Amino acid sequence: MRKLYFLGPSGTYSEIGAEKIANVLNEKVELTPISTIVKIIEMVEKTGNYAVIPIENSIEGIVRPTIDSLLDACVQINLQTEIEIKHCLFSKGKKENIKHIISHPQALAQCSKYILNNFDEKIELIEAKSTAAAAKELLFKNISYAAISSFEIGNKLNYNLIDANIGNIQDNKTRFILVSKGDIDFGKKTRTSIVFNTKNQSGALLEVLQIFKKYDLNLVYIESRPSKKVFGEYNFFVDIDKGYSEILLALSEIRKACNLFKFLGSYPSV
Repeated sequence: MRKLYFLGPSGTYSEIGAEKIANVLNEKVELTPISTIVKIIEMVEKTGNYAVIPIENSIEGIVRPTIDSLLDACVQINLQTEIEIKHCLFSKGKKENIKHIISHPQALAQCSKYILNNFDEKIELIEAKSTAAAAKELLFKNISYAAISSFEIGNKLNYNLIDANIGNIQDNKTRFILVSKGDIDFGKKTRTSIVFNTKNQSGALLEVLQIFKKYDLNLVYIESRPSKKVFGEYNFFVDIDKGYSEILLALSEIRKACNLFKFLGSYPSV
């Protein structure tokens, strides 16, 4: 049985994304938490197993360790899915007992308005490695502590649900991708991801963008990241809303116009 790695520990939104994707795989897999995205990619390359990793959050933007790892790794994207992020506040006691709140720094930031409106300036905010780690840390705390986590893990640990869906922005989603060493056929592909690096000359990026315009290609996502080789040089990560077979001519022209070009995957959504 192959393993399906996800960003651990157990109980994170990454595990929820992994469970959703596991249900559409044509084989049984063992969900296995790994501590970092870089390590996850390394394990996929080494073992040939699968992995589900976060690539973009609707509030925080791109997940940098993911796209940086995809550039150098011999893996490709096979599927994507979106998971709603609904932060909940849990405690062993009641709301009036709470003097400390534990969670991942992003979760604390994403729930800042709720914290401000419901607690005074003396509330202590404690950072944890993940929302799941925060919930598990609460096991060893008294009733003056609370944790912001997913409903699933808070409910599983039998805490008191203080308030649900407490994020500043209600439509908070994270996009997860399934990666493997080869292509997995899930039917019609609706998105293609590439990364390219333009020639170091005036108008080089415009030349590539004009190719997208020439073939009437809609870029649903574009992100620049330092190449880490030459100061001021950038790699451009792009998502196109068509399958690979529909845009072969365009990709061929883009490849010729660039110093670096890499196909990251063509895939559907579930």
